[in-house]
Amino acid sequence: MSIKYQIFISSTFKDLVDERQAISRSILDLGHIPAGMELFPSADVEQLTYIKKVIDECDYYVLVIGARYGSLDEEGVSYTQREYEYAVNTRKTVLAFVHNNIDDLPIGKSDKDELKRQKLDEFIAEVRTGRLVQPWSSIADLQSKSIIALTKAFSESPQKGWVRADTVPLHSTMSDIVKYREKIDELEGELKNQKAAIKPRFDDAESLDAKFILPYEYWYALNNRGHDGSDTVSISYKTLFQMIAPIAHNPSTLYQFRTKLGSAFEVRLGIKRKSIKADETVMQDAVMQLVAKGLVKMWSSKSPGGTYVTGYQLTDMGVKLWQEISYKKKAG
Repeated sequence: MSIKYQIFISSTFKDLVDERQAISRSILDLGHIPAGMELFPSADVEQLTYIKKVIDECDYYVLVIGARYGSLDEEGVSYTQREYEYAVNTRKTVLAFVHNNIDDLPIGKSDKDELKRQKLDEFIAEVRTGRLVQPWSSIADLQSKSIIALTKAFSESPQKGWVRADTVPLHSTMSDIVKYREKIDELEGELKNQKAAIKPRFDDAESLDAKFILPYEYWYALNNRGHDGSDTVSISYKTLFQMIAPIAHNPSTLYQFRTKLGSAFEVRLGIKRKSIKADETVMQDAVMQLVAKGLVKMWSSKSPGGTYVTGYQLTDMGVKLWQEISYKKKAG
């Protein structure tokens, strides 16, 4: 019987269209079946669920990395990285190709966002851990190296593959389908249970209407001289969310939350003071309360100075709540 392997090609999409096509042609020339984002180029959670099913049906997984990290999910992780991690967790044979100098790639094929560049570097480091990664510098180079790597994988790590239905007895085929379907269901069940076991639970978190005391510092003029003063204000977590939502709509830091609330203090709380700066510890705890409620997500990012800071941004649920509490309803 002639076995055909199905090979999943994973990468960011728009910047690597030509590279993906080159690998697809190589796979077809070798007599096998390419699969990848060309069937579903948009990136979202529903598409990722379908993509995982396609990866399950594939025998090998090819990852190509250029200079982009890609679209992010609600947890700040790219869909390409999610695909890779799923392939690794399901024990697919992974063949990885990383551009040997991403700084040489055109600006149009690179991430301009510093946070995404940091995430790309961390992703590459993860891919390099525990496996041999092939560098590539051009489409021709990538194509030739992918042919060599795939041919070697077919020989050293043969998989089940696909055969024509008329070459296998029907009862044997159906028996195998049932057996593999049951095994897939079993593995998916185990994976779901493992994710549920490690996922933090915040069912007992206080409501958004609960209030807390927020200390803050401010600057005021006395006898034509500047002075520092301090005070406290009692606010709800919902009010704090309304105050930071315009800032957290884009990736932000705790320092930005603490120092950009002057107008919000005046509009939301009626406090007219200059250079307001909220207490760092209390502000951190309050923002974490919003994280626990699923309204804000967080991740580690690298500052221009080279140090690591924690970044924050509204989740999809946070954006929705912001919209709901901000619009004006019609009278009557």
